Amino acid sequence: MRYRTTIMPLIFAIVAAAGLPAASAQQAAAPQPGDIASLADLPSDIRLVIGPDVSDRGGPFAAGCVSSNGEPHSRFASARMNADTAQVTIERGGIAHYFDTLDFRQVNGRWVHVPKQPGQGMLVQAPDK
Repeated sequence: MRYRTTIMPLIFAIVAAAGLPAASAQQAAAPQPGDIASLADLPSDIRLVIGPDVSDRGGPFAAGCVSSNGEPHSRFASARMNADTAQVTIERGGIAHYFDTLDFRQVNGRWVHVPKQPGQGMLVQAPDK
C-alpha cells in the first residue's frame, strides 16, 4: 500500500502514452541523391507491395498497441533508390515496435520485392553462460 502513491501515477502515464502518436522519425541533415521524402514519390509497384494502411513520413501513427483515433500501425520512415535497386524502411508499431527494411529490384521495367533470406535482418542474442 505504501508504494501506491508512487506506482499509480506511473501506471496512468504508461497507459495514457500508449495511444499517442509516435514522434516523427528523425530527419537527416540534408537529403542525398536518391533519397525519397514521401510515399507519393515511390513508384506504384513499390507502393502496391507496401500496402494502403501506411502513414506517410511524419503522419499520424500508433506506435503502441492502442490506436485511439484509428491511426495506422505502420509509417513510412525513409527510402533510397538507385537505378535498379531500392530500399524502403517502414516503422511498425505495436508491442514489438521496430523498423522493417524492404528491398526491391527493377526487373524488366517493374519494381519487384526481394524477400529476405531466412535469418537475414534478424537480431540474434547469444545465450547467457
